[in-house]
Amino acid sequence: MLETFDGAVVVVTGGASGIGRGIALEAARRGAKVAIADLHAERMAATAAELEALGGEVLAVRCDVTSDADVDALRDAVIERFGHVDLLCNNAGVPVLGPVERVDMADWQWILDVNVLGIVRGVRAFVPAMLERGKGHVLNTASVAGIWAYSWDAAPYITSKFAAYGLSEAMARRLHPHGVGVSVLCPGLVTTNLGENVRVSGVPAEQAGDWVWFPPEMLDPVDAEDVGPMVADAVLGGRVAIFTHANDEVIYKEWRRDIDASLARAVGDNPAPPVIPPGA
Repeated sequence: MLETFDGAVVVVTGGASGIGRGIALEAARRGAKVAIADLHAERMAATAAELEALGGEVLAVRCDVTSDADVDALRDAVIERFGHVDLLCNNAGVPVLGPVERVDMADWQWILDVNVLGIVRGVRAFVPAMLERGKGHVLNTASVAGIWAYSWDAAPYITSKFAAYGLSEAMARRLHPHGVGVSVLCPGLVTTNLGENVRVSGVPAEQAGDWVWFPPEMLDPVDAEDVGPMVADAVLGGRVAIFTHANDEVIYKEWRRDIDASLARAVGDNPAPPVIPPGA
């Protein structure tokens, strides 16, 4: 398990902005060697410069987590530069919103390929060497959307994040006995640029703006840079589930204690989804 960031090698996918950038910066502040992977070249260059200004060794690699070849190339580049990996952060993610019965199959495939199989590709590329060394740590970014289905507007996103959370629990059972730690980050509302890539699928253009809704208990955003210290402390503390908002763990336990009552209350308290006319 990871005992210190000082001198550790940390890899962060989706590391050029948002939560990934926050994690990378905090790791560098604590003395880690950091590799960031992303598709946005300009942001990646800017984040790499910030990391270098903190005095650490930095590697920036263009990587599409939907590509087996790209993820394997990322691993090879990191191993060539640093020799091994201590912490892998599978953080890249995208959102799709829309009514579950109408979302295009291409959008389902896109979000699952990034948010779920992107993690799987990272695990397949990096974990075998961790098992061989008998040490290392994996952090998967899920979401509060992966522990309770908070709304009707984001079924594809919720589905992908439930998968990320479940995969992480299964990985913990598999890897912990062999000295490899696993954590799953379940952020609530965080100020990031995730919305730039959002797809609203299966909804008429004139209704797209109506298909974004958050329950009141989620309207308390945390700055993305503040997530980095939370993650670093939790990983060093051996935490499996990491929450950015203190009440989310309480909600999760309550939700799972009586799922029928929780759903009934949600239906009663929340506004009804917009109506889409047949054939629209």
